[in-house]
Amino acid sequence: MKKNKVVIRLLCAFSLAAVAGVAVAHHSFSMFDRETQQVITGTVARWAFNNPHSWLYLNVKNEDGSGETLWSFEGAAPPQLIGRGITGNSFKPGDTLTLMYCPLADGRQGGAMGWVKVDDTTFLIPSDGGCRTDEATVTRWKEWLGKGIRSNKDAAL
Repeated sequence: MKKNKVVIRLLCAFSLAAVAGVAVAHHSFSMFDRETQQVITGTVARWAFNNPHSWLYLNVKNEDGSGETLWSFEGAAPPQLIGRGITGNSFKPGDTLTLMYCPLADGRQGGAMGWVKVDDTTFLIPSDGGCRTDEATVTRWKEWLGKGIRSNKDAAL
């Protein structure tokens, strides 16, 4: 009987460790350069208002004028977004948006959303933690945008 209790306790401990490992891995933001914040403007190709993360896909004009490249940005889950006034209809294909993001660490076109500027005065915060954003961040960026700054690294100069 005592041996069975030990086996059951070990199985429970291993099960909890396995579940905790998956939960921690899912919430890792190591794929993003969280020390860098950049701003980009593009046209909405698709807004995927899905669990466990929303995704915003923007067509962004290439700097060399050769056309456009599709960029992808991860955001929070719908329950968090709804609490911030963001819905499945907030970003429509064809809308032009300016977005602050923390880039993917491997250099691909995309990152974690910080804030999204939908018109001259409206800033939404779809961030899920991959790119730390709050009202103070938005206020700071409003000033930087007025000065033509497009990266927090440039603002530090």
